[in-house]
Amino acid sequence: MASDYPDRQPIDEIESTVGSIKKMLMVGAVFAAVGYLLVGAALFFELTEFHPLLENFFSTYTDTSLAGGSGGTRGAAVNGALASIHKWPSTLLWLKLGGIGHILLGIFIALVAIVRALSLMPHRLSYAMERAQE
Repeated sequence: MASDYPDRQPIDEIESTVGSIKKMLMVGAVFAAVGYLLVGAALFFELTEFHPLLENFFSTYTDTSLAGGSGGTRGAAVNGALASIHKWPSTLLWLKLGGIGHILLGIFIALVAIVRALSLMPHRLSYAMERAQE
């Protein structure tokens, strides 16, 4: 019966590949989970830290824009508030882009694992057909 399927992989190699596919799926899931945590953290910080900081700035310094300070005696306070506001967007951008990158990498790893599993199907099917003929 083995001569009917000359290009077939040995069963040990198939089982080894299945084990590595499971590991790849776990790694992909970990990357995706970290990505979702990073994006969630960005949204959390944006809603709990950044937006209240903006609201506080606009309610405290009604005659000042985010573009710059107003000078005079309030200049140092306004510039300090502006500095704390201007540092947040880069942090949020890093968290969001890092999260999206992790999610996409996790999806890519899962897709590679799926392709590997699909490439094993003819070999596994040949063993199943052989068992069915017996």
